[in-house]
Amino acid sequence: MDRNTHAREAQLRAQAVYRQRPETARTVHRGSAVVHDGLTCTFEQDGHRVILDMPRAIGGSDEGPTPGFFARAGICGCLAIGIKMTGARENVALDSVTVGIEQDWDNRGVLGMDGASPVPSDTRIRIEISSSESEEKIGDVVTRALNSDPWFLAYRDAQPVRTAISVIEKVL
Repeated sequence: MDRNTHAREAQLRAQAVYRQRPETARTVHRGSAVVHDGLTCTFEQDGHRVILDMPRAIGGSDEGPTPGFFARAGICGCLAIGIKMTGARENVALDSVTVGIEQDWDNRGVLGMDGASPVPSDTRIRIEISSSESEEKIGDVVTRALNSDPWFLAYRDAQPVRTAISVIEKVL
């Protein structure tokens, strides 16, 4: 069985289960990031671990990519996979999906400096698809994929975010 057929059949099985038992579709993902000495950070979730850091120019050690790298990788990867998943599920042949991102930043913002925002001033996402399908059919697939892509929507649309802070006293 080729990988596209596998992707289609697995998604259709999951949909069938979720139709019969919607409660099985609910999940909670838990991960945590820890920074000790310096700015190098370790994030762990579900047995996977990644190292994040900041450039030396602003106090990091360059031991890993920045958090922004992973955010951009997350949205591009989620979009590319989501478009490919939608195509596979709908039996629309997509040979390859490439998603690129460009963002404009004022780096003063992340340093808390007045007059600069810490968020990007502009984000541009570029989607390139190789396929023998019609442009109209591919456009419809991409629209449906974007409308169900969790990280694209989380990035594009405001959402509630709650924080909880606890302080652990250091015992000397």
